[in-house]
Amino acid sequence: MELSYWQSRWRKGNIGFHMDEGYPGLKKHWEKLSIGSSCKFLVPLCGKSMDLIWLAQRTELVTGVEVADEAVESFFSENNLSPTVSNKGLFEIWRANNIEIWKGDFLKFPEHNTVTFDLIYDKAALVALPQDFRKKYVQKIIRLTGKGAIYLLHHFIYPENEMTGPPFSVTPNEIDTLFQNYDQTILEDNELEIHKFEKFRQRGLKTGLRERLLLLKPKLI
Repeated sequence: MELSYWQSRWRKGNIGFHMDEGYPGLKKHWEKLSIGSSCKFLVPLCGKSMDLIWLAQRTELVTGVEVADEAVESFFSENNLSPTVSNKGLFEIWRANNIEIWKGDFLKFPEHNTVTFDLIYDKAALVALPQDFRKKYVQKIIRLTGKGAIYLLHHFIYPENEMTGPPFSVTPNEIDTLFQNYDQTILEDNELEIHKFEKFRQRGLKTGLRERLLLLKPKLI
């Protein structure tokens, strides 16, 4: 999927995926992560998520990556933050306190001269990508993380013959393949009421929609 698609959606304000109060599953399961205050978090495709603020209150550094100008600018203005802006390679880095957002293409995020991340917080990022890109995305994540880094993954499952993404359906089998070197713990597995997702119904979805939150930890070798 072209980056221009997401840039266009932000320009037009077509951001039904944005959650004004953040994702409740993050707060609900936080204690299960056993995260220290000195950890460094990576939030791919972060938009203007309020989860960045919540995470920043509990750890040393939160790094988001986002391609849309409007999302980055809105995040700092809506939270009354005055960022400094610098450049590194293809990215602009917007930073205030212990939150930074790298504005650019996540797949081009530099793998050298950056911190090693302890936790990846993926709130509907993987499901924003077509299947051809998902393997590249996960490989990128693995190269950016430390040996014991954990992965908090939120994703959807639905009949792909009824609706095309985004958000895309990512099946448990695909998760098993992409994260074959990780142990999985299911934190949330919820059958959602389709009538509450009118736009999905208009696009053809009619028989099932599940969301899951997974905690992925590298297998001990």
